[in-house]
Amino acid sequence: MSLSLPLPYYNDDKKSFAYPTIHKRWPTIIEGAIRDVQKKVDADSSLQASGAAILGSLQKLLVDFKNDVTVEPFTAEEIALNDDLVHYNNSLESLNKTKKVTWQTGPWLYLECYLYQVINVYVLSSKDSFWHSFDVFEELKNSTFKQSELGVLELCKRYQSLHQQLESKGASLDNETLLILFKEFIDISLWGNATDLSLLAGNVTLEDIKSVQGAEVRKKNEENILVNDTEVAWKHLIGSKSKRIDIVLDNSGFELFADLIFTLFVLDSKIVEEVHLHCKEIPWFVSDTMPKDFDNLLKQLQDPEFYPAIQTDEHDKKSIDFLYSQLSKYVKSNKIVIDSHRFWTLDYNFWYIPEFKDLYETLSKSDLIIFKGDLNYRKLTGDLQWDKTTPFDTAIQQLSSAKLPILSLRTCKADVVVGLPKGVNETLIEKYKAQGNEIGEFWSSSGKWAVISFSDGQN
Repeated sequence: MSLSLPLPYYNDDKKSFAYPTIHKRWPTIIEGAIRDVQKKVDADSSLQASGAAILGSLQKLLVDFKNDVTVEPFTAEEIALNDDLVHYNNSLESLNKTKKVTWQTGPWLYLECYLYQVINVYVLSSKDSFWHSFDVFEELKNSTFKQSELGVLELCKRYQSLHQQLESKGASLDNETLLILFKEFIDISLWGNATDLSLLAGNVTLEDIKSVQGAEVRKKNEENILVNDTEVAWKHLIGSKSKRIDIVLDNSGFELFADLIFTLFVLDSKIVEEVHLHCKEIPWFVSDTMPKDFDNLLKQLQDPEFYPAIQTDEHDKKSIDFLYSQLSKYVKSNKIVIDSHRFWTLDYNFWYIPEFKDLYETLSKSDLIIFKGDLNYRKLTGDLQWDKTTPFDTAIQQLSSAKLPILSLRTCKADVVVGLPKGVNETLIEKYKAQGNEIGEFWSSSGKWAVISFSDGQN
């Protein structure tokens, strides 16, 4: 691997998306956490004293951040509550050798991870154990998913229709149709929506999706996918023993729901026998999935007050009940396994996965490891200032030879992008400017484009 690596993105670089993120998004996140803690305190007077301590810490964090104070290492008392913080201190000590790290000038990805660990340690430090399992972002997660009722219902209907057709076809489904369906479900998981997809829309049958019209819809949907290694990943998957897929999850709520639709498809179609879903162990980047968020989603699907409109239509209710029953069945039979590991909330790039032996051994059992979302992509590539034509295998460094088959599904919401053909970045910079945006380079942070990148881990 390369001995000379590019620099990371820094918070004070005005040409990096780090700059607007840390000046606008981070204060909003802290203020939101303050509101949610205050709301809980207002609802339960017994939490007033303990809540006041957490609120004081969050308010001080907001002031420190706005004043660009030097980032301090975690204390011995804080490390006693969470020994993962030793890793952060070690990294901070190394970074400080080059330049004193402050909130508004330090490396973007490191400080973003540090921010969520700080918020978590405030909660763990409380003398009232109630707060130790409190997720300051849960209300936002739930309210966002609650707004997804129509999308949830649409995917439930499509899934039920597909399941019925798969049942009737049995083992006779050809590889061409399976590949098309695999691509469709990858697209749903990638974009986190059911909009404009050809998959079983209306009365479309499995035969229809192979038609010329179906191919045209798929081509249109793939226009903004700048790198698309789906077929390469598919060939690897069906060429392996094809028994297990792992998904390193990103957001909870509707994106998790879309990932579960993909999970149901690969199990129903017997492409694999089990799917392992990897969650974060602490509240992370606002909306990342924790094990309890998976449990909450299942409860919400059955809660008549969570999606009231669905409950009024018997046909709609049957569709969502059917999906719930399938998920429950697979969970009970250990075909869907919920995993978590502390590594996912450390500040390390994913290049270091092989050094965490228990996690590496777990992932080594997988035939395809799907990394979801922007943050996971940033950690795969080190969030470094790679030239955008850099091969994906180069950017993931030692992971490219770690014998882990990796598929990254990522809508672009940060600076780092690799694997692009020559000239594509320059074209998109001009295109984004022509759309009225001042900084053309921010096309890579807009969420309008995506990459699907694969490494077989054998380099």
